[in-house]
Amino acid sequence: MLLTTLLIISFVVFAFSENNNYSIELYSVIIDTNLINEGSSLLKSKNYDVIWSLNDSGDSARIFALKLDKNKTEIIKPEWVKKYKGINIFDAYNVDWEAMTYDEEGNILICDCGNNYNYRKDLAIYKIAEPNPYYAAETGIIAKYLFRYPDQKEFPPSSKKEWNFDAEAIFSLNKNVYIISKSRGDLKAKLYRFKNLKPFEVNIPEIEGEFDFKSMVTDAAVSPDSKHLAVLTYNYIWIFEIKSIENLFKNPHYFKEISLGQCEGVTFLNENEILISNEEGYIFKLTLNDIKIKTY
Repeated sequence: MLLTTLLIISFVVFAFSENNNYSIELYSVIIDTNLINEGSSLLKSKNYDVIWSLNDSGDSARIFALKLDKNKTEIIKPEWVKKYKGINIFDAYNVDWEAMTYDEEGNILICDCGNNYNYRKDLAIYKIAEPNPYYAAETGIIAKYLFRYPDQKEFPPSSKKEWNFDAEAIFSLNKNVYIISKSRGDLKAKLYRFKNLKPFEVNIPEIEGEFDFKSMVTDAAVSPDSKHLAVLTYNYIWIFEIKSIENLFKNPHYFKEISLGQCEGVTFLNENEILISNEEGYIFKLTLNDIKIKTY
């Protein structure tokens, strides 16, 4: 036990000392990289003092609860489970999970929306009741919502300039569910809105707007007070003031250029603090004031 503790401490010290080229000071490191080896989303729990995360394509259908702490962040593992492998989700399949959010009832929505080559016809959103991370090792889905984009006619589009049907960002606001595309064509991401989601049929969202994020979008999150929308890309963190839910991209917005590796997850800790994670398991923390540098 002592040896294990020393190894963990040594790893954290090494990570903090060897990765000092980031544009934001490193806040914490996810220790259990054997389980979370390609983290692709962050979601602050509404019911427990944890952060939810998941792996993207190639992993099984499972999620993880993280206990955030300065310097090191560990996966919460129920004491009764001998070989913990995350919280397994029955009747779900991880083709390319990329994002999580809450619906208006407090259920977790998991978006299977990764579509690097823009060919998929099986895009889906899974709904689960939030499990208790201190006791649960498995759960099941409440619903599965298939969906397709209203403007995709070819799978994949013949012109790569039209490869705008990959996505890694989902959020919920005012009973609507939104997806922001990850454009591999001209970097102009589209905002799609589902007014309602229906199981057992293919849901088709509406196009709400378009925005040039200057980099590919990898995650999004709404603040607990529903006043701000954070949009993460590889090179920037954007903040939109939510003054109107109609065409959110036209609301006042700010951005900060970042250099944090391959950023994949963003979530609000509270109304003012934001967490960003990269695929290496490093976590960074900043505030709204840190980001509000330029406005349009």
